Amino acid sequence: MLSTSLRSACLLGDLRSACCWWPRHGRSNPAKFRSSAISLAMMAFSCFLLAGTALGQGIRAIKGTVEDTTRGIVAGAQVKLRNQTTGQEVLEESDEQGEFQFEKLPLGDYHLIVTAVGFEPSELPIKLEEQRDSLVHVRLRIAAATESVVVSANSSPPIAGQNIDAVELDRHLLEHLPAKEGDPLAVPSLFLDPAAGGAMGPKIIVDGVESSALEVPLTSIRKVYVNKSPYSAEYGRPGRGRVEVLTRKGSAGDYHGTLTLLSRNSNLDARNAFARENPPLQREIAESELDGPLGRKARFLAAGRYYVSDESAIVHADTRTGLLIENVGVSERNLRVFGRLDFDLSPKHTLTVSYKYKKKSQQNQGVGGFNLPERATDFTIHENEVKVFERAFVTPSFINYLRFAYKEEPQQTTSRSDQPGIIVLGAFSSGGAQIAQYRQERAETIQDVASVVWGRQTIMFGGGARPRSFHTIDSSNFGGTFTFANLAAYAAGQPELFTMNRGNTQVSFAQNEYFSFFQDEIQVRPSLSVSLGLRYEWQSNLPDHNNFAPRLAFAYAPHRGQTVLRGGFGIFYDRQPEITKQQALLYDGSQGSQIVVRNPGYPVPYDPAVPPPPSLLRISPGIRTPYLTQASLAVERKLGKGANYLSVDYTMVRGIKLYRMRNINAPLPGTGVRPDPNFINIDQFESSGRSRSHSMTVSFQTAVGKRMDLLGQYTFSKALDDTSGMFSLPANNYDLRPEFGRADYDRRHRLNIIGTYRLPGGFRLGSIVSLNSGMPYNITTGFDNNGDTVPNDRPLGVNRNTGNGPGYASVDLHFAKQITLRRGEASAARPAAREHPSPLSALGAESPKTGGLRLEIGIDAFNVLNQVNYKNYVGIQSSPFFGRPNAANPARQLQLSLRFHF
Repeated sequence: MLSTSLRSACLLGDLRSACCWWPRHGRSNPAKFRSSAISLAMMAFSCFLLAGTALGQGIRAIKGTVEDTTRGIVAGAQVKLRNQTTGQEVLEESDEQGEFQFEKLPLGDYHLIVTAVGFEPSELPIKLEEQRDSLVHVRLRIAAATESVVVSANSSPPIAGQNIDAVELDRHLLEHLPAKEGDPLAVPSLFLDPAAGGAMGPKIIVDGVESSALEVPLTSIRKVYVNKSPYSAEYGRPGRGRVEVLTRKGSAGDYHGTLTLLSRNSNLDARNAFARENPPLQREIAESELDGPLGRKARFLAAGRYYVSDESAIVHADTRTGLLIENVGVSERNLRVFGRLDFDLSPKHTLTVSYKYKKKSQQNQGVGGFNLPERATDFTIHENEVKVFERAFVTPSFINYLRFAYKEEPQQTTSRSDQPGIIVLGAFSSGGAQIAQYRQERAETIQDVASVVWGRQTIMFGGGARPRSFHTIDSSNFGGTFTFANLAAYAAGQPELFTMNRGNTQVSFAQNEYFSFFQDEIQVRPSLSVSLGLRYEWQSNLPDHNNFAPRLAFAYAPHRGQTVLRGGFGIFYDRQPEITKQQALLYDGSQGSQIVVRNPGYPVPYDPAVPPPPSLLRISPGIRTPYLTQASLAVERKLGKGANYLSVDYTMVRGIKLYRMRNINAPLPGTGVRPDPNFINIDQFESSGRSRSHSMTVSFQTAVGKRMDLLGQYTFSKALDDTSGMFSLPANNYDLRPEFGRADYDRRHRLNIIGTYRLPGGFRLGSIVSLNSGMPYNITTGFDNNGDTVPNDRPLGVNRNTGNGPGYASVDLHFAKQITLRRGEASAARPAAREHPSPLSALGAESPKTGGLRLEIGIDAFNVLNQVNYKNYVGIQSSPFFGRPNAANPARQLQLSLRFHF
């Protein structure tokens, strides 16, 4: 067996040697990059595996969680464990987080029986082996007059909506992985698929309600899921296009709390590849949490987070006076408060009330790269959100969830300079940013979801409404912006383009969203499960109401063995972002318009006495709801006797009627005449884009010994589309064929490995290895060759996104030491019957502690090997930076942490 010092020397030695050969500056050789990436991944995996195997011997335990069919916590469930050899039994009870644990168990065969009021009992055979502890996930079905069904990731029968390649992270795991500023989305976002995100990116679902962002303290989070039930009809996005978050309940028995301090300073960081000197940075984060009982039938949880950041953005631009490299101060203040009250009104009726407050201010935003300091903007946002949840057992086989939420969110963005904007393509941008916008949103959400068990069927159905109202004051670009093709044109005072907005700055509008769904999960036979679903969505400001989305999923275990064949198909509708309606109302000609002048004068673009014809922005009368079709087929296999799982999944995603913008009044090819001479441009939001994505994903989960857990995912994919989003204009408005090419997010290879390792002496190590191949970039001439007033024309024969950027490689580490200041009381398991007093009394003798004082000191290292990861490749041929990057991801950074648990 390796000693601790030998293992540490092995790991540190490998890292030190890796730093010697890993490229730090300059452009990476592709072959060397691939070789280095493979070596890096194998090195990290080997060191984890070797260390874990060496320390994997010892006493074993059975741990698990108890949830209902909607993934709600089942607290107070009776968990009975029976030793099949001796017949001895012990009892535990799931805690307020639905968790239970039996420790110091002799190896052998056990039988786990879980019962709870209103639910069917669940029985699960467990074989406890020397390799590792047994981790059990018990999902209870609502009670009905039928045989009990065991639901577990490693049990039979297979469940159509329970795929083993789902990523499930709890708060404790997130705390033991490296994450900048303790961001709870940093790790889950690694496993999202951009092809499934939709027009507004991945959806974030917090406690069953859609949210614009996950802005609650990490200590208030119970679990985060990615790709859970990919084809569930309850949700509008596929599994890899959404993040589901469950917040924590307070403790029902004792008072608990956590105080967390995080700190970063530029003196501990390496210099960015584009900075002449290390940019100043000072970042402090304080987070606290307190929870406990409020009488016998209520409990509370209160958490807060305050974020202070003073850092620098790096300007890297080419001006008339030469190359400019400058560090510009950027600051942010961010306060988050979260509170939750849970009331046990009766054994069959619970009520939850939560409140979230956010206040964020950012100064000097938008500076960096080509943007000079005068382009800075200031941003502020406030948010108040209240949620009320009710859960009721209507009958023993019928459970109902009622959810209500109200949110109010004003935000404002202002430019620090009101001077006209100046953009020299591929060189620099100066003058004011020409952004002046205030927006207030009020949104309500009401949902009702029910679950019924009927024989071998679990039926879910429900619906919801989301009325939203917006009031906007927008005077952006009222001072105008000049665009120059290159530095020579700027020196000569010959702009390529001038744009300016004018008209009424205020608009108010409503946008209401509705949905309903029905899903039936059927256990056809012990080896086959099928899920059939149908979802309907409707949005008030879209004329398209035929949005029926069928869903199908199945799971089949041949001969009820360890291999599961899983597949599915679904249609997923998108929504029209509110910014679309807002811009159309502001500049549709009745309230305001745009001025666009080609080859204007400078600094006076045109004669005010003879203004040019207006330009409009509107929504196409025939716009439809975009949607995705997704189909997948996967093979899942349990490997060996431990908790080792392998999944190979092929997924095809097609995007239909995707959003884009097109100028329907562009000059006609050959004649140069505009269809409507009364206007210059008529830019129209359309749903005429398309996309296609194919991916093969290999996921592997394992636990090596008692001390190490690993999750790895490799994806080989290809994503093509013909639009970069709702504001994306084509190079040729009358020929969209050259637009079809690599998607902006296309990466052929993606590898992510996360691991945690429990070292002796209270030490803990967590690691994230990320290796990605390069993304594409667009190549343009920098000139308006076709006269449509947009300088995005491409060289002859060059399609969209033909440039290829470099790969990305990073290793992040978290190393922490836990110090027990005062031990809590053990909640030991009790014998299930007095007639079995015996040697199994050791079961649960060291169950999870309650109370006590613990201190954890940690350090996070991001990009520990200091790899230079270039980004923002310039594809403008007239730019002095053509074919080169204009920025780089951060160099090595260190973060110190201190956590106090009581």
